Amino acid sequence: MSAGAEEHRRDRRVTAVLGTFLFILFWLGRSRSYGPGDSAQHVMCGLLWGVPHPPGYPLQTALAWTWSRLGWADAGAAINGLSGLFAAASAAVLFLLLRRRGCRLSAAFSGAVLMALSPLFWYYSLVAEVRALNDLLALVCALLAADWARGGRERSLRAFAFVFGLGLSHHPTFILLCPAYAVWLSAHRPTPRQAFSAGLLALGGLALPYLLLGLRLAHSLPAYDLFEVRGWGDLLPLYLRKGLGGPLRAVAGSGLLSSGSLDLGRLALHSRWLLSSLWTHAGAAGLALAAGGAASLWRRDRRELSAWALWAAFSAGAFLLVGSQQYAGQDPYIRAVAVRFHLLPLIAVFALAGYGAEALACRVRPIVMAALAAMLIAVPLMLRPLSLAHSDTLLDYARAWLRDSKPGDMIVLGSDDTIFAAWDLELVRKESAGRVFLIPSMFSFPPYLRSLQARYPGLSLPRDTAGRLTTDWGAWALMNPGGAVLLEPSLLDAALQDSPSVAAQGSLLRAQVKGARTYPVAEARRFLDAPETASVTRATVRSWTQEVYVLESRRRMAQWLHSRLDPRKDGEEARRLRVLLDSL
Repeated sequence: MSAGAEEHRRDRRVTAVLGTFLFILFWLGRSRSYGPGDSAQHVMCGLLWGVPHPPGYPLQTALAWTWSRLGWADAGAAINGLSGLFAAASAAVLFLLLRRRGCRLSAAFSGAVLMALSPLFWYYSLVAEVRALNDLLALVCALLAADWARGGRERSLRAFAFVFGLGLSHHPTFILLCPAYAVWLSAHRPTPRQAFSAGLLALGGLALPYLLLGLRLAHSLPAYDLFEVRGWGDLLPLYLRKGLGGPLRAVAGSGLLSSGSLDLGRLALHSRWLLSSLWTHAGAAGLALAAGGAASLWRRDRRELSAWALWAAFSAGAFLLVGSQQYAGQDPYIRAVAVRFHLLPLIAVFALAGYGAEALACRVRPIVMAALAAMLIAVPLMLRPLSLAHSDTLLDYARAWLRDSKPGDMIVLGSDDTIFAAWDLELVRKESAGRVFLIPSMFSFPPYLRSLQARYPGLSLPRDTAGRLTTDWGAWALMNPGGAVLLEPSLLDAALQDSPSVAAQGSLLRAQVKGARTYPVAEARRFLDAPETASVTRATVRSWTQEVYVLESRRRMAQWLHSRLDPRKDGEEARRLRVLLDSL
C-alpha cells in the first residue's frame, strides 16, 4: 500500500473517532424536551412530519421523522440528538478538509475541535434546529469543491452539485456561500458536458426534499401545517417564503427593501453583536490562530484565503445589511435571534484557525502541538461544559400555564418560543386538556383563523367593526362564558391597554372586568412559590440564546407584582420580589 493511501486510511480512522466522540458528547447533553425559539416547532414537525414555517425545511423534517422512527425510548429527545449527529459530522468534515489542504493531524484537529466545542456550535448541537444541518451541508460542499480544485475529479464536482442543491433547499443563507465555492471551483474549468451534468444534479438536490414533502402531503395532511401547505401547487410559494414576505426576508416585517433607506444605527448595533460573538465563541485563542492562518495563507495560498474570506464576508455582511434592517429593537431577545446567523461566518474563522495551528506547528515541536490539541478539548470540557439533559426551561414555563389555568380557558401567547411550546403541548404531548391558545400577532392571517376554527370548533370569535378578530379580551370572555382570558407576562403592556383590569394568576395575567377585586399580596406569593420561578436566573440562562425570553418574561412579571405592593404592609413579599429581580 502506498504512503498516500495509508495516510488517507489513517485520516478516515481519526475522522471517525473524532466524530464518534463528539456525537456521544452531544448526545449525552441533548435536550430531553426542546430548546427556545423554533426548536419546539422542529421537534413537533419531526414527530408529526408536519410543515414548519417557510421555507418548510423539508430535508430536516424528513430526516427527523425517519430518525424518530428508529425505536428510541423518547423520540422527541432523539430528534434533538440528531442535531448532535449533524454537528459532530460537521467537525469531522472540517478536520478532513483541513487535512486534504495540507494541515497536519494536530492542526486539523485543533481547528475542528475549536469549532465543535465553541459555545454557539455546542449549544445548537443539543436542540432541534436547522443550523447544524446547514453547517454540515456547507462544509461538505467546501470539502467537495476543494477536492475538485485539487484534482479536477468529475465525481467531486457531481457530488458537490448534488449537495449544493440540498443546501439550497434547506436554508436561504446557503446562497451566501456561492462566492467562496466559486473560488475553489474556478481552479478547473469543467467541460460543457460536466457543467450540464452538475447543473442537473444541483436541480435534483434542490427538488428532492420538496418532492418528498409533496408525496407526504399526497398521503395525508399533517396535524401541524399552519401555512396551509396542502398540495404540489403550494411547494414553490413555500420555498420562496411567500408567507413571510419573500426570499430576502429574515422576518416578515419591513426592512431595507421596503423602506429604501439604510438605518446606520441598526447596522452598527448588529455589527457590535457580531464582534461580540467572535470574541465569545471563537475566543482569544481561536482569533489569534485565525489571524495567523490568514497571514500564512496570504504567503502561500491566496486562493484558499480568498475562499474563506469571501465565506466570512458574504455570510456575515449580507445578514448585517438585510437582517439588521428587519430585526427592530435592541433587547437581549433580538440579539439572541441574530446570533444564530453568526454560525456560518464563524466556520470560516475556525477553518483559518486550523491553518494558523498549521503555521504554528511549523515553528514548534510536535509535543507542543499535541498539548495544544489536548488542551483545546480538555479546557471546554472542564471549565464550561454545556448540557441541556436536565434543563427543560421552556417546557416547564409552558406547563406552568396548565397548572395556573383550567380547561376552557383562553391563553394568549406572544412569541415563537411560547407559540411552538403550546402547540407541542396540544398536538404532541396531548396535555392541553381543552385550553385554547390564542396568538394575537396572527389574528389577521387567514390560515391561522381557519386553523383556530378547526381546532376549537366551539370557540366564539369576537370581531371589531372592521370584521377582524379583536384584542378586547373582555369581549372574548363575554362570548365564551366559563373560560378566563389569561396572557403570558411578556404581554403585560398590551393586557393593561386592552383590558379594563388585570390580575396575576400564578405564571399568567388574568384579564377581568372593570372593578373586579384583586389581591396583590396573594398573587405575588403564588408567583414566588411556583417551583419554576427560582430556577430561571441570569446564572442558568445563556445570554446569547433565546432562553433569555423566559428570563425577560419572569422579570416583567416580578416588576409588575412588586409595583402593586405596599412595602409598609407587604414587606416580606416585596423583599422576596427584590431578591428575585436581582437574580434576573
